[in-house]
Amino acid sequence: MIRIGIAEDDQVYVDQIQNYLNQYMKETGETFSVQVFRDGVQLAFDYKPEYDILLLDVEMPRMDGITAARRIRKVDTEVVILFITNMAQYAINGYEVRARAYILKPINYYGFYLELQEAIASLKRREVSALLLTTEDGLVKVPVGKVLYVENQKHDLLIHTTDNVIRIRSAMKEMEDRLTGFFFAKSSVSYLVNLAHVSGISGDMVLVEGEKLPISRQKRKEFISALTAYIGGTHA
Repeated sequence: MIRIGIAEDDQVYVDQIQNYLNQYMKETGETFSVQVFRDGVQLAFDYKPEYDILLLDVEMPRMDGITAARRIRKVDTEVVILFITNMAQYAINGYEVRARAYILKPINYYGFYLELQEAIASLKRREVSALLLTTEDGLVKVPVGKVLYVENQKHDLLIHTTDNVIRIRSAMKEMEDRLTGFFFAKSSVSYLVNLAHVSGISGDMVLVEGEKLPISRQKRKEFISALTAYIGGTHA
């Protein structure tokens, strides 16, 4: 079962989204558990990381969707965020909170279906995808979604995850090949970054869960292009 949270203050859109979710379940066989919040405060206050997907209206009273997403990201780096808005210019703010996509009002079912389908596909890839790493102490299995970035240190790689840092003897090219298709990009020769954990770019640094990693001049254009495609939902 996929757990979905909706934060929307307009009852018309709440009803429409719930109807679309019901239609999606009938057409695909997916099952959803849905909870509705009337504004960002209701959702973000005492938030627990128990949702798979959040559908957030950008403009809401008391606390807007962008502000709510900032608070949520402090305790939940994995939830898939889809913003709902009637103003496309808000999309640039998605970089900061790693929103997967923006759904524009008035909401069209076909567009909604495609974005939801992509979000669910990303969840399923995350569930089944893991790296089996050989360390000095034996084999370690790490979900790809928990990898923040890979750091090259001479003949070793440091796998920085949400839980710890794992050292393995391997080449960066080999790790790049293993992570093909999982939305990683090199910010420099020494860093391979999980785009799902990027919170922004500041000058010649990329922000990854509070850490600053360098972006080299040679990799900058390619990295920003990959990040833009990921944020914009044009990835596979």
